[in-house]
Amino acid sequence: MKRTNKEKQKEEGKWHPLVEKFSRRERIQLLHVLLEDIHQTSIAEACDVTPSAVSNWARRDDYCPSNRSAFYLLKLGQLTNPEKTTEIVKNGIEKYMNELEKIGIDIRKALG
Repeated sequence: MKRTNKEKQKEEGKWHPLVEKFSRRERIQLLHVLLEDIHQTSIAEACDVTPSAVSNWARRDDYCPSNRSAFYLLKLGQLTNPEKTTEIVKNGIEKYMNELEKIGIDIRKALG
């Protein structure tokens, strides 16, 4: 059964808060992993952006995938290369926890 645009947008909306935590560095790392196996035109189509947008993300420091695009990059990464995607996400979480510890919030203790 094909989902309607409204259903698709509702599903996507659930995940945008998640990808807000996904840093620019991690988004770009994931993009580069995807570019190893997927043509930038296909990535652009999946993210509903132009191929030049994907090219700018990959080559220019002042461009970054939006939260919506990062959601699709994450989904594509999990489908095409789950090991590298998991590693990028894991490293991002570790970096975030380390930054919290620097300001005196030891989240690791709370996680058990």
